[in-house]
Amino acid sequence: MITGKRKFMKKFCLYCCLVICLSFWGCESTSNSNPSQPATQPTTSQETMTNKSEPPTTIIEAVLKNITEATGMSSDSLQVQQTEANTWSDGCLGLAKPDEFCTQALVEGWRITVSDGQSTWVYRTDATGKNIRQES
Repeated sequence: MITGKRKFMKKFCLYCCLVICLSFWGCESTSNSNPSQPATQPTTSQETMTNKSEPPTTIIEAVLKNITEATGMSSDSLQVQQTEANTWSDGCLGLAKPDEFCTQALVEGWRITVSDGQSTWVYRTDATGKNIRQES
């Protein structure tokens, strides 16, 4: 009976450690992160989220860069069609991949629609532009 309790406690402790680690690390995309940027966010992003009018240009540039890298087209041919402030349900911006763990906290961010006249891309970002995900 004691060994059964020990096995349960070990599994329980491992599970708790996993939950704690995931809540600190979240699901930030590493492909768009810049290690030279400080961990604290610029006040322009914070002010923009407070105003909820327009995303900072750094976020728009990050989305355009993501599209140009994926397609090989010039950013000159892309036009932002719509920007919308949103609060996402989790650290994966509501777009979790199978078997991906996401922080379970509300995340302020943007939904940005971009077009080249033929194709349209819709992206979700966090308030800083570090976490960018394309809607399918």
